[in-house]
Amino acid sequence: MQRLIELTKSDQCKDCKVCCRFPEQSPNLKPSGLNLRKTGETFTCEAYDTEACRCAAYTKRPFDCEIYPFAVSKSEDGACTLLALDSLCPNHEGILYKLKETDLAGLEFPEGTEIAWEETFIPIRVLKNSGNGGNKLNTLLNEAVFFFRSYFFNTGRLSALGFPYHMIWNHTTSYFWKIINGSFCLFSKTGKDYCLPLPPYPYSKEACNECAVLLAGLSSSGFTAFNASAETAEQAAKDGFASCRTSEEFLYKRTALAELKGDNYKAARWLCNVFEKNSDISFRKYESSDLTSCAEILNAWYNQKVGKTKYEEDLRLLGHSLNANRAALSMPEKLGLTGRVLRTGSTVAAYTFGSALSEDTFCVYFEISNPAFKGAGQYVFRELCRELIACKYINTMGHDGIEGLKTAKELYKPVEKLGVYTITIK
Repeated sequence: MQRLIELTKSDQCKDCKVCCRFPEQSPNLKPSGLNLRKTGETFTCEAYDTEACRCAAYTKRPFDCEIYPFAVSKSEDGACTLLALDSLCPNHEGILYKLKETDLAGLEFPEGTEIAWEETFIPIRVLKNSGNGGNKLNTLLNEAVFFFRSYFFNTGRLSALGFPYHMIWNHTTSYFWKIINGSFCLFSKTGKDYCLPLPPYPYSKEACNECAVLLAGLSSSGFTAFNASAETAEQAAKDGFASCRTSEEFLYKRTALAELKGDNYKAARWLCNVFEKNSDISFRKYESSDLTSCAEILNAWYNQKVGKTKYEEDLRLLGHSLNANRAALSMPEKLGLTGRVLRTGSTVAAYTFGSALSEDTFCVYFEISNPAFKGAGQYVFRELCRELIACKYINTMGHDGIEGLKTAKELYKPVEKLGVYTITIK
């Protein structure tokens, strides 16, 4: 428990305007065993010294105060007990960052400490699953990267096993989750239609069948689970479901991309050499101060593509891609993205964003280069691969049926083309 309490400590605490103060007299987060007193327009904990800005009962404060902004909460659907983090805490982003390096295994909480779910809560960990919660789903917001990774990190090499794959599309799609038959089930809603953007994890026939029943009550589109691996699709077929290969993703040895040795990489190597003729080259971590410059080359890329696009559907997809890039540029940390920027002097030549799928595989979700700098795309990709020394493989996703993109990815000599399958009911 001390591990959790240590995460809550911050220099921001002394200036906090959230803790110990409430908008109503009987809030969900009211400290156990303490009363609230009216203070102006709000209600303040009786143990809070408003003049000294400190808790008069700090050494004997109740459990819920000890762990705040963490809370032990029921899930939205009422089926799970969760460890949650209150996003109203000014330091919640810092805590989420520190959680990456924290082992939460073995945490135990006193009985009777559960409170009701709050809209400001971010799920961190399921502590107990005690029912199915009916047809109600739990909302998955774009700050739930730690929660998502606790289920899917190190489970495979497909891009959809990364949190950013889903949440970069939250301008068109809403996401939900539910524990069904012991499996984590991810749901998405676009318009009025629901589906599973991933098969239940761990996969089971029973979880799929229960998802099918639930989806029948939510949507007319029926049961569809996207982004299944070849192994999951094979098992689903044995269980009586239909499965088909719908796309493929390109997997490379990182060392080959970092070195670009031999005739196979002659073209990419030459383009890197062309770019290196520019002066004052820097390759560094993406910062919020880079947003405006990166947005400029994104808009230039988009306008160039629009000028060459003939079909309405392609224009629609381009618009979605534009919004997804904007999401990556504006909130990379929340989405769990690692960003890098390539500059020559003060000018952005390219940027890239990706995320680790496992201990040995990194997925590149975005790469946009400035058309004014020949070889910038190849250079930023090579430098990223050189940096990711802990990874063995790089996934660059698929080609979306675009022959030119497919050819470009083939030139980098993938070691494997990962099959991506869709599972449906026969």
